[in-house]
Parts: sequence; C-alpha cells; structure tokens
Amino acid sequence: MSSMESLAQLEVLCEKLYNSRDSAERAHAESTLKCFSENSDYISQCQYILDNASTPYALMLASTSLVKQVSDRSLSLQLRLDIRNYVMNYLAARGPKLQNFVTISLIQLACRITKFGWFDDDRFREIFKEATDFLALASQDHYLIGLKILNFLVMEMNQANSAMPLTLHRKIATSFKDQFLLQIFQISLTSLHQLKSEVPDELRRVPISLALRCLSFDFVGSPVDESSEEFGTVQLPASWRPLLQDPSTVQIFFDYYKVNDTSVSKEALECLVRLASVRRSLFVEDPARSQFLSHLMSGTREILQTGQGLADHGNYHEFCRLLGRFKVNYQLSELLNVEFYGEWLGLVAEFTTKSLLSW
Repeated sequence: MSSMESLAQLEVLCEKLYNSRDSAERAHAESTLKCFSENSDYISQCQYILDNASTPYALMLASTSLVKQVSDRSLSLQLRLDIRNYVMNYLAARGPKLQNFVTISLIQLACRITKFGWFDDDRFREIFKEATDFLALASQDHYLIGLKILNFLVMEMNQANSAMPLTLHRKIATSFKDQFLLQIFQISLTSLHQLKSEVPDELRRVPISLALRCLSFDFVGSPVDESSEEFGTVQLPASWRPLLQDPSTVQIFFDYYKVNDTSVSKEALECLVRLASVRRSLFVEDPARSQFLSHLMSGTREILQTGQGLADHGNYHEFCRLLGRFKVNYQLSELLNVEFYGEWLGLVAEFTTKSLLSW
C-alpha cells in the first residue's frame, strides 16, 4: 500500500475522530490514532501529515499529537528546535489558508515548545521577533496570525502546566514578563489604534483580547480569581507607568467599548476594570494619578449618560465591576477633586436606582 493510500485511510479515521456521532466509531478512531501522540517515533509522521494531508482534521491530529509529545515527553533539544522552526515556517507559508482551528492548534504548539524550552536555548525566545515579523507583512491574514501568536504566547506563559513544576513555571513567567510583556502590550495598543477604522470584527477581537491577557497577567505569582466579583490590585511594574499616564491608553478602550460587537465591548470594559485596579504606587505624583482617575470617570460618565451597550448582560456586569473599582481603589478625597464629581455621582446614583428597581 502506498503512503498516499495510507494517508487517505488516516484522513477517514480523523474525520470519524472529530465528527462521528457514533461513540464506538470515535473510540475506535481514537484508539487507532493515539500512537501519534504517545510514541516519539511518530513525530516524523506528524510532519508528513502536515505536509501532505488534504483535510483539516488530519492536520489537527498531527498538531495536537505534537502538542502532547512536547508536553509529556523528554524530547532532545535539537528535535524541539526543529519542530519549533518547522511550525513557524509552516504558519508563514500556509497559515492564511488553514482552517482557524488548525491555525490555533499550531500556534499553541509553537507556544508550548517555547515555554518548555525557555531556559534551554535562547533560540526559543525568537518567537517574539517572528510574531512581529508576521505583523510587518502586507497580508491581513499574516497580521492576524502574528497577533494570535502573541495572544497564545501570553496565555501559555501565564498558565501553569501539570507537566511542569510550579516553581519552574513561575521563573519562566517572570522572565517572560520582564523581557517581553510590556512590548506585547504596546503592540496590542498600536494594533487597536490602527484597526479602529472599518475592519472585519475578528481583527478587532484579537488585539483587544491580547491587551486583556497582558493586563490579566500574574504579575506577582498570585493569580486572580476570575470568577470573583472583586479582585485585588493589579501590580503593574514601574516600567508600565508612561503607558498608563498617556491618556490615549485609557481612551482606546472606551473607544472600543462603542464598537457594536459585544464581545469586543465586554473585553474593552474588562481591560478598563484592570486599569482602574492598578496599584496606587505606580503613579509617583498625585497629579498623574488624578488625571488618570479623571479620564476613567469621564469615560464612565459618558456611558452613564448614553446607556450605550448596557442592555447587553455581559457589558452591564463588567460596567458594574468597573464602577465598583472606584470605591475600592480610590479615596473619597480623590474623587471629590475631580471637577465633575457631583454630576458623575448623580449619574451613578440614578444608574444604581434603576438597576435595583429592575432587579
């Protein structure tokens, strides 16, 4: 039997693995195909599949199998570097034509290899430069892939992995934060400014998601409980101060809140909740903190005046959290010093009353 005939049979199995409604059929396919993720001898076969398969499900099998291989097995440094280089070149050459779920899986693979090899060889850290190279290409598809690489890289670095000791995870996360996180947040802001004009919704969703991942990073080794109504102060490093003192940083998130796509507006509010939660000591001088507070209050005042977006439950919930941060993170004397405090407080009181009456 030729290799292409074998590949055709594998593609049929992959189709059954991901799409069959027959549980027995799926179980059989899974049992037959698990060798690709459990045996390192099949790594070269995964590459063959990626090079030659015609169905996205076969590509997905190869990619997810490689993720498991690099996570669960002790592969040689050179093999890991080879896989990394292959995946990044593959995304550059074929990424725009792939199904989104395949692209995401390959990006996760690249990011997983990067994290697990972070202290093994500096070449793993080149993923940041390679992602920015994607952003520099004229293709909108490549730009989106570059943003997604950064998005999943931040997520991977911030997320503990059962196959990695927690102490090592924290060392890697700290190293990544110190070396790249601020630059990535700056890229997210630049992208948000560049994409304010008429662009596909997905192009807006990715940079706002990237900004949120950066602001949600575990800066001090004690992750936020995302399910909690309240969370503590966001411990941004001092190097982030100039960005936060720039009024356009807060304003861009209020601008994106006005976008009709509710997933974008909700994440814009989530970013604002985190910005409203930054540690007091980040601002060396009181005037800078006062200006920052005034800008936050001005943006929320406009939302209170217009009610824009608050009919959406997700937006409403995040907006309430944002208002709650003023009480938690700022002193009354600071609020009183804002020129339009009286008007703002009246609007908050009216909003609160209406909310309670409609409960």
